[in-house]
Amino acid sequence: MITKRPITPTVSISGFPLPLPYRLFFLLVEPLATLAGAYYAHFDQQTYLTLSHAPSAPFTIPLGMSITMSQLGNMYFAFAMIEALVLRSTSDLRVWKTLLFCLLVADVGHLLSIRALGTQIYWNVAVWNAIDWGNVLFVYVGRAAVEMPYPETFTGFQVHGPDTWLEFHKNEFTPKPFGDYDVDIKIECCGVCASDIHTISGGWGKQHYPLAVGHEIVGTAIRVGPKVTLVKVGQRVGVGAQSWSCLDCRQCKNDNETYCRKQLDTYGAVWPDTGIVSQGGYSSHVRTHEHWVFPIPDALPSTIAAPMLCAGLTAYSPLVRNGASPGKKVGIVGLGGIGHLAVLFSKALGAKTWVISRSHAKESDAFALGADGYLATSDPNWNEPHVMTFDLIINTANSFEGFDLDAYLSLLDVHAKWVNVGLPEGDVRVKSQTFLKNGCFFGTSHLGSRREMLEMLGLAAEKGIRTWVEEVKIGEEGLRKALGRLHRGDVRYRFVLTGYQEVFGRE
Repeated sequence: MITKRPITPTVSISGFPLPLPYRLFFLLVEPLATLAGAYYAHFDQQTYLTLSHAPSAPFTIPLGMSITMSQLGNMYFAFAMIEALVLRSTSDLRVWKTLLFCLLVADVGHLLSIRALGTQIYWNVAVWNAIDWGNVLFVYVGRAAVEMPYPETFTGFQVHGPDTWLEFHKNEFTPKPFGDYDVDIKIECCGVCASDIHTISGGWGKQHYPLAVGHEIVGTAIRVGPKVTLVKVGQRVGVGAQSWSCLDCRQCKNDNETYCRKQLDTYGAVWPDTGIVSQGGYSSHVRTHEHWVFPIPDALPSTIAAPMLCAGLTAYSPLVRNGASPGKKVGIVGLGGIGHLAVLFSKALGAKTWVISRSHAKESDAFALGADGYLATSDPNWNEPHVMTFDLIINTANSFEGFDLDAYLSLLDVHAKWVNVGLPEGDVRVKSQTFLKNGCFFGTSHLGSRREMLEMLGLAAEKGIRTWVEEVKIGEEGLRKALGRLHRGDVRYRFVLTGYQEVFGRE
């Protein structure tokens, strides 16, 4: 007896007896999306990264990343073609379901990678590509690959105590934990401020040592937190004297974040909940909340912009808040790091600007900066011709030695303002009777807001303002000489530390 084997029916490919959703997705939506990805990865890479995640997309695309993206584009194109050919050759629903399952696994792997790596995955294209192909286990390898470019510790030149404040030691230190709104900056240069000396020498009281100072920082953003929207990786940015505030109090919500009761300085502050002391710009890197990271306009060279981030803002804020403008007469006491920038910005704002100094030694510099007049307090009756003629006086002096406050205040018009921005060590005596003759106001100003910083940098770029700087190579000897000279007043008018890459390397 012959048993006949059942005949397996031939599967007909033509006509594709498959559910419509599968056919639409795999033969239309998926290939078109993949081809679109291939196009952007090849021909519009900046848009490709920005669409993926704008905050972490690099400001400029390095060559290596561009090549990797082109390879990714090739893979997109090849995948679209292979997928179409394979699926077109079979109507077996099991094949289609298997491929759909693989794609879902790839998507899950991609979502897990985003959670583990944060938005940085989008500009580390090699890692993104590997994970996006569905290798979920690669998440852990990917995390290590992404974090490798970011040093866990920074390196800086620190002072170990007030008795040895001119002795700098190159040490490693651990920054505060990286937060959602943080930006890591590889430092290019940093201005030297008198605040640095007052701090490390103990003139402003007890400090947390060892300490690296410096808060006029310009560098490149190399890492941004997942919630950062104000800064892009690769962007040239600056950091000034403040690095944090609550951003929620009345002061913060009214562009007065520098007066927040919880504000923290760029160096010497103890971060809450960690006990970690913030370290400043005499270092390889700095980690700062995005609110206090400021894009530097292309028109401003880094060494010119650096002193503006503290000295410039310290002068600019009280000028604009107190009416420096065309038709106003403004006096600038002291022609130093802050003072010379006060002259430049006062003139840029349109005010008639006079420099008031101890002697005539800096008179030619004052006029070179654009000053309209000059008063030397060493001259007899120096104030008499100008009594009650000034609308505003900004005091940038770094010393109260021989300071005749009554004579200075006599220059102010009725209800005009005297604003201290210099912070010399020691005290000055103030008597109530001093204010009676003209009813003048006596106050001070502290740094400025983010809005004012951006306005100031924009004005400097527009008007071509140039800080007077002397560049010094960072290092133990360079720092000792620069701060020693600054302590003696031997600088015209701001030191800027350079040579960071040679000292700290490329990382």
